[in-house]
Amino acid sequence: MLRETIKKTRMYSGIKQSTMAKSLLMSESKYNRKENGLADIKLCEARKMAKLLDLNDKMIEEFWLADKIYELMKLDKEQFYEAIKIVELNYDNYEHCIDIPGKNCSFSSLEERLQHRKKK
Repeated sequence: MLRETIKKTRMYSGIKQSTMAKSLLMSESKYNRKENGLADIKLCEARKMAKLLDLNDKMIEEFWLADKIYELMKLDKEQFYEAIKIVELNYDNYEHCIDIPGKNCSFSSLEERLQHRKKK
């Protein structure tokens, strides 16, 4: 999602890859590899790209994170869901649980989740 958004926005705005690469202090070939999915885009790079393209920082950060999560999920979906379940059960700072279809309940508040844990 991140790469597609950056590429389409860059092309629509008429900014060349060479201009983006120079602004990011990297070679054009390195930028090309990042934009085309052959190399990872670091979060700090995504933020700089967003600024150069006048895109919403928060949206770009969410797209960056979504891409990372998707890549992990592609490796082994079942293992990914189990890992999310472990995170949910072991970190008390969530205000809402993550709903994993067929794996756990979804609670509307931290209080509901804690009550459910006490019942176990």
